[in-house]
Amino acid sequence: MAKKQFLMKMDKNHPLEVHSSCKTCGGESDGVGYLCGSDEDGNGFVLWIEDQEVYDIVAKVIGQSS
Repeated sequence: MAKKQFLMKMDKNHPLEVHSSCKTCGGESDGVGYLCGSDEDGNGFVLWIEDQEVYDIVAKVIGQSS
């Protein structure tokens, strides 16, 4: 995987979300997923997650899974 984290323009106030990795995400799918979100100006970020246990805990902490 080339980049583990990066900044990008997104929709304004995009809530924290975790997503499973996919081949359409820059053609990379080495990690299990990523965490993303943005501020009121649409300044967003993506942090790739490599470990399934970390992904599951992040999802639970932000309320995306039970």
